[in-house]
Amino acid sequence: MTAETFFQATNTLALLAWMALVAFPGKKLVAGWLCAVLVPGVLAGCYAGVIGWKLTTDGLPPGDVMTLAGLREVFTDDWVFAAAWTHYLVFDMVVGAWIARDSIRLNLPWLPRTAALLLTFFAGPVGFLLHLGSRGWLRREAMVE
Repeated sequence: MTAETFFQATNTLALLAWMALVAFPGKKLVAGWLCAVLVPGVLAGCYAGVIGWKLTTDGLPPGDVMTLAGLREVFTDDWVFAAAWTHYLVFDMVVGAWIARDSIRLNLPWLPRTAALLLTFFAGPVGFLLHLGSRGWLRREAMVE
């Protein structure tokens, strides 16, 4: 397997799970198991495998990973870069699953819920921030009534 194949496989798995999450956020099987445990767990295992393999074959990363230049040097390795991307896939999906469950629990409208999920998939923290804003708006609206 190449780093490109690994990247394509992890992205495809994440995309399929995200499609299910956006389509069925209220389904416990999707938001509570598939996207909160199963797929993030598989992706985390893939990440750990690549990082473990790179550490045992290449040793510790060269340079100072506490600087941008050092990180840039580490990420020139396609396998390390693909693993780092998988790290994003795992955590964004866990956050997305929480957003889905929380949105359903709070009975948030379809538009802010779906927008937050899509933005979390494409730009993690922005979607999370939108969800937090939607939660705040819902609480403020509830206090006005």
